[in-house]
Amino acid sequence: MNYYKLTYDMDSVDELVEKGENYIYAESDNLDDLEYNEIKKGRFHTIVQKKIIFDYWPNVVFYYSSKASNKKSDFLLNACNWPIIHNRVKIELEKNNINGIKYYPITLADVVEGIIIKEYYLMYITNFIDAYDLNKSEYKYNDKYDSYTFVPMKTYLNLEVCENNDIFRCIKSPARIFVSDRFRNIIIDNNFNGFSFTYQA
Repeated sequence: MNYYKLTYDMDSVDELVEKGENYIYAESDNLDDLEYNEIKKGRFHTIVQKKIIFDYWPNVVFYYSSKASNKKSDFLLNACNWPIIHNRVKIELEKNNINGIKYYPITLADVVEGIIIKEYYLMYITNFIDAYDLNKSEYKYNDKYDSYTFVPMKTYLNLEVCENNDIFRCIKSPARIFVSDRFRNIIIDNNFNGFSFTYQA
């Protein structure tokens, strides 16, 4: 099984802008106004890197300007770098039994025309695993904050720990999202746009 780091396809952005074919960019949101239990006001954007069981889901709104674009993408480009997907992607992932994801609705609001789009979901990843091979990887450990900083291109996964997980974050470095061949193939086979995959050893 191969694994890949999942990111937004930033390489295509400039090219699409030049052609006038760029997708919606959610340049702002209401996340700083939200509170949830132990998550303080102004910190709600950090929830994607925490393991949380939500009792309820607040009204999360992302804002865009239709003057810039009103073209819907499959993977929504947004300022806080949340993994937000279109409903058609959600349907395919569910159809293929991709586990380890909870889907929470996102409202997308046009600041120009006031149009409301309710077709997007936060792809909240529930799999937090101890994925890195510390024997092979290069990193620095901060004892005071119990935090790890891993060296790019010198970080390796422990494949025995990762197997049977199609999508996950690493406990020691939760900012990154990793996906399996199976996840990647679903995106590629359906020609979903906005996704970029970088092989992870």
